[in-house]
Amino acid sequence: MEASRPHAQGLAVAGGKIAFVGNAASAQKRLRPGGRRIVLEPGQVVIPGLVDAHVHLLDAGLMRQRLPLDVAPRGPDGKADALEMIADYSEKHPELEWVIGSGWSLLWFDDKERGPSAAELDAVVADRPAVFYDDNGHSAWVNSLALEAARIFTCRDIPRGRIECKDNKPWGTLREAAVDLVEKVLPPPTEEQWRAGLLDAQTYLHSLGITMLQDANVNPSMVEAYHKAASKGELTMKVVAAQIADPSMPASQADELAQRRDETSTGRFSASAVKIFIDGVLESQTAALLEPYGGTDESGILTWNSAVLADLVRRLDRHGLQVHMHAIGDRAVRAGLDALAAARLANGPSDNRHHIAHLQLVAPADLPRFRELGVIANVQPFWMFPDRWFEENAEAVIGPERARQLYPLRSIVRTGARIAAGSDWFVSSPNPFLAIQVGTTRVSPDPPVGDPWIPGERVSRKTLLAAYTTGGAYVNRREHETGSLEVGKAADFVIVDRNPLTVPVRRIGGTQVLKTFVDGEEVYAAGPATGATSRGPDNR
Repeated sequence: MEASRPHAQGLAVAGGKIAFVGNAASAQKRLRPGGRRIVLEPGQVVIPGLVDAHVHLLDAGLMRQRLPLDVAPRGPDGKADALEMIADYSEKHPELEWVIGSGWSLLWFDDKERGPSAAELDAVVADRPAVFYDDNGHSAWVNSLALEAARIFTCRDIPRGRIECKDNKPWGTLREAAVDLVEKVLPPPTEEQWRAGLLDAQTYLHSLGITMLQDANVNPSMVEAYHKAASKGELTMKVVAAQIADPSMPASQADELAQRRDETSTGRFSASAVKIFIDGVLESQTAALLEPYGGTDESGILTWNSAVLADLVRRLDRHGLQVHMHAIGDRAVRAGLDALAAARLANGPSDNRHHIAHLQLVAPADLPRFRELGVIANVQPFWMFPDRWFEENAEAVIGPERARQLYPLRSIVRTGARIAAGSDWFVSSPNPFLAIQVGTTRVSPDPPVGDPWIPGERVSRKTLLAAYTTGGAYVNRREHETGSLEVGKAADFVIVDRNPLTVPVRRIGGTQVLKTFVDGEEVYAAGPATGATSRGPDNR
């Protein structure tokens, strides 16, 4: 991914840095006593370490310790299988004060408008509160005891959220800010739980070739977990944390967020970004749209007052903090761009690398504003194919005409805007090779494949590999340190079993990571050592 030298035969590493890139013989001459020699087998290649610019590592690590429902079939039997899993888990863990899990799909339930009911969850967990987050993290399914613990006895208006109801009684599904009512009474994760989740999740992501990421929603406890891991040398992933901004707090919270960045950033960890949720998601009709949802006069939830949002972004920008926005609907994207434009007008141009993530719907008039304002488009390529979510949720609520405008990736790239790529894991697969395949083809990674979805919005595999390497390094303000294999940069690289730029496009997703290195240290190896390896006499 280095423009003047797209390919080379050899790489030499010393002191955690790349010391040489060029022909194999010259690389071999640099081997020193105690050094390590790796010879690739036919077909294997080295690529830069991959960067996930929008992921929830700590949340995903915590969820992996609880009950993940996303392994249940995503079909007609999903609900029955999930309820059986919940009943079994609850029976095996009588010590738990709350039963907690995640990963349910709205597709499993008949009532698409309200979501799953407390009564369905009561049938398998009746002795203590239970809460299960959905597969996008924007809704929660709770039982009656959880509603009682959160003192949700009646239906009422919730700023920036919604309590789903039937016959004026809480139904059992909470949306957006209404989820906070339950989270306020949940037992907080312990320090050891955060640590265990972090170590597990970072190992998993290393197995996919990821060496750096931006954790897109981090609270103070999570910042402290990262800080401790970095201080103890346990953080093998390079992490930028996007601290969560609270829409119920004044814009002066920027001062506290900047102070926490200054006090906790160390080693491979930096708390130099701030996450702002501007809206919700399409399937629960909480994404903010310029035109109402089909058959309704509702246009979603804009989480922030525009004046407060503009004031907060201006303050964050002045502190040198990077703004990382969640925006699904076109009205939310416009609100985010407007706030960033106001900050630029007030403060002048900055190099804070502000970015907006997801961008499912973008008004055509707003496409060129990304480049004009220097705003990075943070995209999730794995979402860019039609599945049951698209047919039964997105298309059903916004109509076929607007559905044909989803994920305008090539339209954004053609404006000259910078892009970075992420997975949004735990919401979807964190495998960057699957994402590159889907973004290149716009078809399902699994049979039946079907025709390309909105084929005019496909981009090249090189564009997406750059989004996961040089683009990811740029958005994290570390392009001088990593993202490409150049002399003087950190030795962050991955050995894979095939060249993702040359294999048949439908085979990109099957790419296997054999080894992952961060700062020259091997942080992941798949099974037995591959290739020829030799060490010097002192075996260091």
